[in-house]
Amino acid sequence: MLLPGTVFVLAQTAPPNSQTNNTEVHLRWGSRPGVSRYRLQLASDSAFADIVFDRVVAGNEYQIQDLPAGRYFWRVAALTAKLGEFSSAGSIDVTKATLSESPPPRQNISPINDSSRTRPVTASPIVVRGGWRAAVGDIAHPLLAHLRSPARLDLVGLNGDGVMFALDASSGVALWTSGRRTADSKLAAPGSSAVLLLRSRSGLDNLVALSGVDVAEIEGASGRQLWRTRLPAAASSGTVVSDSRSAEILLVDNSSPRVFILDANNGNLVNQFRLPHRVVGAPVNLVGQRAGRVVFAYDTGQVEIRDFAGTVVRSGDAGSPATTPPLFIRDPRGDFILVGTRGGLTALTADELTPLGMVAIKDDVPRGTLAAEDLNGDGSPEVIMMTERGRVIAVSGAEGKILWEASVGNEGQSVAFADVDGDRMLDVVLAGGQSFAFALSGRDGSVVWKDNEPPAVVANHSVSLAPRSIVAMPYGSGALLIAGDPSRTGLRALEFPKGSASNH
Repeated sequence: MLLPGTVFVLAQTAPPNSQTNNTEVHLRWGSRPGVSRYRLQLASDSAFADIVFDRVVAGNEYQIQDLPAGRYFWRVAALTAKLGEFSSAGSIDVTKATLSESPPPRQNISPINDSSRTRPVTASPIVVRGGWRAAVGDIAHPLLAHLRSPARLDLVGLNGDGVMFALDASSGVALWTSGRRTADSKLAAPGSSAVLLLRSRSGLDNLVALSGVDVAEIEGASGRQLWRTRLPAAASSGTVVSDSRSAEILLVDNSSPRVFILDANNGNLVNQFRLPHRVVGAPVNLVGQRAGRVVFAYDTGQVEIRDFAGTVVRSGDAGSPATTPPLFIRDPRGDFILVGTRGGLTALTADELTPLGMVAIKDDVPRGTLAAEDLNGDGSPEVIMMTERGRVIAVSGAEGKILWEASVGNEGQSVAFADVDGDRMLDVVLAGGQSFAFALSGRDGSVVWKDNEPPAVVANHSVSLAPRSIVAMPYGSGALLIAGDPSRTGLRALEFPKGSASNH
């Protein structure tokens, strides 16, 4: 713990910016023996409910640029093997030309919009610019959604404390927050929290928040809760299925195993049915096939297509225990279902579940979530899979042949696609372990870009170690990559001025 008496401020302003009248502030505090890193927070209120700066810094001083005039409160915490307690708060009054100070209340992280410029990446000729940070806690799986307009993407995510955030994806500014961790949330099994998208009749997305036995629908535009229900048992995964008449929410309880079906209009439990085996991942909606049908992959290797009532429409076998959720893809040759298994990557026809073949992976097993994207624009998607031994493998969807593979370590749980190098071919982007993100060439799997910002990991036993996901979206003439930062304190975005992105 930093003693209040050991912390002091030496703060000063540079000349104001002639266009914005913003200033820069130089903060300095008393050092602790053996401590080289500190977590520095700056807020507009003494309770730190409106944090404007939150970062791990090296040394006992830091300069914050482009700070608007006003009163701020600041505090620091030592960072050694774990994050220490925050110091008492000091206040600073920032004006256009002067700064008064006072000698240097507890942690409460809320959204920020740190618009400080991202440093250019030095490991590659690709230069990023702009971007943002938002201190919203540990959001391992951000999700793009149409909250305010069918033509515009926003960002949503559920953090480790059960709080859902909606952000403007282009700026990181909070639109609304919903929910708080309660005593009931401890009923949620690890990995049982998720957010599902539910398309409304207006074309906007509402959100279904799943946390153990609790399920709630939240209006995407406002954050208002529309309904809330409690399941007979905790659900581990789910999906939304709909046809022209109705929408249903299918939630999987793997302890039984069974499926709960909720009416999406009011959250009422309308049906439940037993499953023969445990489900791997979430069931997948067969978009474009006959309405109201989903595919389940079981840990035995069995694959089933079922309707709303739980009736088995088709049954097949992947030939080996499944290790990934199923993936439904559409190809000029037809519709297919792919499943990662202990034997490799198995393909089945979507209509009859007839096995077409397996891409074998020697001494390795697919993991995480499969993804498909047309990387080279030839009309046929390539399939990207990650493996237990830390490889990323690209497979031709048309021929079932391995195109390239790269050894990356056990980084991330899923991939995104963006043309980060501007060569008109989509690259494969992953969230890094100690780094924010890196990109593999869609042509050959070589590393074409890696974020070189020094890692600033907050050592805190309450921080989740779940693999992080990353999302990509078109932004101007380029692309925006968004993921949780490695410190697990919030979300970060980086802008690539040239290129393109796919958010499918």
